[in-house]
Amino acid sequence: MRDHTSAPKETDMEKNNTWMIRYLLVIVLALILGAAIGELSLFEKSTLGSTKLTAANLARFLGYGSALVLLWLLAQRAAIEFSKAADWKKPASHLILPLATVIIVPAAHQILLLLLSRLMGSGLRKVYDWIFILGTTAAAIWLTVMLFQHVEALMQASRNNAKSKD
Repeated sequence: MRDHTSAPKETDMEKNNTWMIRYLLVIVLALILGAAIGELSLFEKSTLGSTKLTAANLARFLGYGSALVLLWLLAQRAAIEFSKAADWKKPASHLILPLATVIIVPAAHQILLLLLSRLMGSGLRKVYDWIFILGTTAAAIWLTVMLFQHVEALMQASRNNAKSKD
């Protein structure tokens, strides 16, 4: 039997950063794989039935879409972890999900087009675009409201942090 008491213990800082690094590495890997596989000539030439959807666009959709889902999960975890902190992270935790949404919604527009662009006529495309315009605008309003509600606490925490360093 191994003695587990002699193994080095992970510090709180290492634990707090490990989960974030893991998410970021997998997000980068999903982006790279989606792009790389999407550039392969076999994938470019292969289509799925009469839809004219290429395997390349499907690979890009899966890679980039996975990265967006992981980014959302990272933002959720970061908001939870930051809300447990006692410093500037606590008020900043209220800004993480709205900020992530401002980034994710317009990116999702482009990623979904990899699958849907050949299936939509111009009328449906305008509706699709406006759904994402409204979603992005709503996310920006959400971020602005959250910033307005928490800016004083964030500034106070920053001042307290600066004083403690002096």
